[in-house]
Amino acid sequence: MSLDTVQFGEHLIYDAYGCPFEVLNDENLCKKILLDLCDLAGMHALIEPHVIKSDGSIALNGKDPGGFSGFLIIEESHISVHTFIKRGYVTIDLYSCKEFNTQKPLAYLNSVLKPKNADILKMTRGLKYPKENIY
Repeated sequence: MSLDTVQFGEHLIYDAYGCPFEVLNDENLCKKILLDLCDLAGMHALIEPHVIKSDGSIALNGKDPGGFSGFLIIEESHISVHTFIKRGYVTIDLYSCKEFNTQKPLAYLNSVLKPKNADILKMTRGLKYPKENIY
């Protein structure tokens, strides 16, 4: 007997390159990005965004020269941001068990972060999630 399954969630992965130093070095902007993405994707924040700064002193092989890491726990899952200030690089994840449109969040990120280039991936998660678990 085969299980009847459904997809469980969606995961948007956004990696941006060549972002201005002053954009990535702004703790308040990191918090704003987390909250704005939550709103743009139609999600619901469960806590205030939590953002911390690392100086990169414990990073392996000089790969991470420091930056901000921030998280927002949402009812639907989580949103995260990691800036690598001296590298002009930022990585953002929006994972949700709820389907969402990526157009507004992506346009917003491109506008705010001003990258020279970006990689965008959207993955479907939980491909074998048992349909019987949905009620």
